[in-house]
Amino acid sequence: MTATQPLYNLDKDKIDELYKHGAFLIVDDMPKGTEFGVDYASWSTGPNFRGLKMIPPGLHFIFYSAVSKEGTVAPRTGFFYTFKEKEIVVKRYDVQQETLVDSNVQYQPKDIDKMLAPYPYQHYQRWCSLTTHITPTTVTRLQPQCTLIHAATPLLANPHAEQDVARATSVEDKLDANFIQDDSQVMRFSKVDKKRATVGYTAAQLTEYYMDTTSALNSLIEQSGTEEELLGELQISFVVFLLGHVYSAFEQWKLLVDTICRAQQSLVQRPNFYKAFIRTLHFHLKETPSDFFVDIVSQNNFLVTTLKSLFEGLREDEGVNSELRSRGEKFRTHLEKYYSWDFSYCEDDDPVVVET
Repeated sequence: MTATQPLYNLDKDKIDELYKHGAFLIVDDMPKGTEFGVDYASWSTGPNFRGLKMIPPGLHFIFYSAVSKEGTVAPRTGFFYTFKEKEIVVKRYDVQQETLVDSNVQYQPKDIDKMLAPYPYQHYQRWCSLTTHITPTTVTRLQPQCTLIHAATPLLANPHAEQDVARATSVEDKLDANFIQDDSQVMRFSKVDKKRATVGYTAAQLTEYYMDTTSALNSLIEQSGTEEELLGELQISFVVFLLGHVYSAFEQWKLLVDTICRAQQSLVQRPNFYKAFIRTLHFHLKETPSDFFVDIVSQNNFLVTTLKSLFEGLREDEGVNSELRSRGEKFRTHLEKYYSWDFSYCEDDDPVVVET
């Protein structure tokens, strides 16, 4: 990565505007060959790399990976940062910790301009389409306490290792028992209500209750604070998986999508939420191959199964907002055309409701 890379055919007025109003990220002591990236672009750093210039104000995801002399790339580390207009952020690479830390050194960007790479503006709209609902509140609520997002969660020595090893039944479990997860360095996602209180429910009510995840969705929105914040969590979980390489974020994304799609009562109660959800999911799917969601063992496509519940609810519930129903139909048609997914109705798909 060099500071002389092209500015992607931007005209002079746009370049001047970005330089005048954009932010700067200055990085000292970054080893040559480190994988370094922002949003949708990443590079191998050169010997003169000192950071980025012309960063559009707003939310961005910075990430990096140490690379050994043999070319082995370490698990990715990243962080979200909301840049202010003309802001100058200075970081220093700590070789011992293999991470970026804050620096008190002050710079005039013009003094090192030739060593600053321009923000990859050709990816900017693509980045914005994935982060429309993420706010500073979303980031603060969900990011690890340490603010750094690790693809491989750091482990701590287990203070109860001796007892836990003694209880372990396999060699693998015995090895795992020596360590515990450092909870200060994991994403703090909302808890999806998998086990809901159902005391006093009839068998028929229980069946319907677990078919319709409206109660779980209401719980998620309550935890998030607003519908908008829950959509922000859906987006941040996808970004953290896609760019941060955190698999648990993908698991959270799947849980959120499944809960939202199967909340049948909410289709009537929250039309604006579902319009925004469909748009959000549309941009997520543009970033993934069509077979990405196929379970290797069962060969079932998770999203086809989940979205079928959404589309059937939009089609069959007479109380659904007409604009929402139309948007859902266009989305279904798009997916069938471009991914060859089959959402056709089949009586065998009907759940069996227990009567008493």
